[in-house]
Amino acid sequence: MKFKELQPYRVWYQYLQTCLNDKVLSKKVDKEYYKNWNLNLIKTTKFDKWFKTHQHLFVSKDKAKIVNKKTNDEAILLEIPKLYPISKIQKELPQILKGKIIETRLTHNLRNINTPALDSFHYAYKFRKKYPNKKLEDIWELCDDLIKKRQNKFVGKISIKKLVEQGKLRQRKQQGWGREPQTGKSGKLIKPKNKAIMISRNILKTQKILQNVCIGQFPGQYSDH
Repeated sequence: MKFKELQPYRVWYQYLQTCLNDKVLSKKVDKEYYKNWNLNLIKTTKFDKWFKTHQHLFVSKDKAKIVNKKTNDEAILLEIPKLYPISKIQKELPQILKGKIIETRLTHNLRNINTPALDSFHYAYKFRKKYPNKKLEDIWELCDDLIKKRQNKFVGKISIKKLVEQGKLRQRKQQGWGREPQTGKSGKLIKPKNKAIMISRNILKTQKILQNVCIGQFPGQYSDH
């Protein structure tokens, strides 16, 4: 799986990790949906290490095929009479396989999942939890510093900053600023956004996403409008 394709699952994992380490949210996590995820391991394990042994939850290396005997431990052997009508197979197969097939699906198309934004929401939520007495403007600064710092991280032998320059990743940029003038691509001035408001909205969005993650939906609907 390519780095860009992997990112939504990484972010899902990190949101789930937050749920599992929260006294209230941990009680809402659907243990049945996540039964194959090894939830106890997720609490303290980094995504890359966990994914090595759980990537089959998101992608299958094999294809559906006709076999004489089971050759894959992660497959189901199904017997269908040769003269059985295709229409009946299409109708009955979903019911036969219900509960036997591992379904780990994103609620949005990969192209429509903005992982940098989802990361930003999550940063705001975690900093607010860690520093409840700080002003929202200060939380914004903490998030902004973290985002800038992450640009220098490496993915294998290439930096995230380089991947952004190559157009393989989106530029990570914190929304909201003070009274400093900002211009868009057209050269027109953009109306400044209040830092405190942006952080407040990001926290609210995170709370909605965390609730979605508890029931096995990611990212789900999280609009604050």
